[in-house]
Amino acid sequence: MTSTDRPACTICHRVLWADEWHRYACRPCERRISDQLDQLPDLICDLHGLLTPGSGRAPYGLRVSASTEPPAPLRLDVLDRITAATAALDSWLADWHDRLQWAAPTYRSDPLTEAATALRANVPWAVEHHPAVDDFAREIRELHSDATGLLDPATRARRIGHCPAPSPDDATQACGAVLRYVPGAATLTCRWCRTTWDALDLGAALALAV
Repeated sequence: MTSTDRPACTICHRVLWADEWHRYACRPCERRISDQLDQLPDLICDLHGLLTPGSGRAPYGLRVSASTEPPAPLRLDVLDRITAATAALDSWLADWHDRLQWAAPTYRSDPLTEAATALRANVPWAVEHHPAVDDFAREIRELHSDATGLLDPATRARRIGHCPAPSPDDATQACGAVLRYVPGAATLTCRWCRTTWDALDLGAALALAV
């Protein structure tokens, strides 16, 4: 069996090892999803400190005393991210419960944290049995990236060039989709052709394409 005949991870598209052939996703992608789910509740909690223009986290966790001035309008972009994260995790958890024939999920006090925890606990099942785990991984990655970008602009994805991989429609042509790179990331994936690049390899490929 050649490498092109072997099954590939539906998330990063790397060829799976023989002991991963029963899975939809490779182990590195499984770890990445789990890590992002672990971090999401704290990231979203920190976003609450950015809801008003000019607001930020007070040093050492101290809160600024109440002001007599009228409150500033909420930053809708931040509110959208907070709302979207909670809705997305709840929707995916409900989907997983339905597939497993479990009762609909319920929450005690914090839907975001409780949903993230439940999803994190069942990632090993999802990478083996859920055919849409790649969509789940992409949505979690985007929520995580959006939150970190709002909290630290230095981590926002930057446009670095155009994808040099063969086009999905015509292998004789380059894909050409815009590539965006999060500083410090070891890999990045083209959103159009889904080619995943090591950052160093992509840097060399882009340099040759100039």
